[in-house]
Amino acid sequence: MPRHRTFLILLVVLGSLALGLYGCGKITPTSSEDEGLSAPPAEPLKSALPAEVLWPKMLVSCDTVYVDGVISEYRWSFLDLDLPGRYHWFIVPSGAVEERTTIAVAVVRNTYWDEDNQRWSYMAEFDFGPDGLVFDPDRRPTLIIDALWLDLQDGDEAVLRFYQQDTDLWEEISADTVERNKVKFYIPHFSKYAVS
Repeated sequence: MPRHRTFLILLVVLGSLALGLYGCGKITPTSSEDEGLSAPPAEPLKSALPAEVLWPKMLVSCDTVYVDGVISEYRWSFLDLDLPGRYHWFIVPSGAVEERTTIAVAVVRNTYWDEDNQRWSYMAEFDFGPDGLVFDPDRRPTLIIDALWLDLQDGDEAVLRFYQQDTDLWEEISADTVERNKVKFYIPHFSKYAVS
């Protein structure tokens, strides 16, 4: 019995030494602070910038287009945004709203100087109303835009930004890669958005 006890103590001591020398995963005295188990998972930062930084030298390049329609809680609603090109739709699935609602969308395309590409580019601004209308998170409406209208080609990235009225900043909320000459974004609630 004493022999087994000595062997067991020797195993415990060797195991402790091995853990001390080699560490155990991220819980080691030599690991950096943000590698610990208590560190929250890293999330990409959402950028919020003023319009003049995102779209310098911006000019309005077309008249504002106003479209309205009725959406229902019982059926899918399709609103043609009446813009040049083939794909300009705002689609609201059934059950996205609690009651029948009249909605309005004002759309304007602006031109701005793209410093990175050294050329003029487009930004489309969408003002959805009634302001603050919130949708079921599982049934968010979809905004589909003809990418050629924004001078984007297949493989280019388009970014959707939300206007924060209290800070006067535009916050990036999602991005989509152009496929088949269109981009698609989900709209969580009504407010002012921009795609560029």
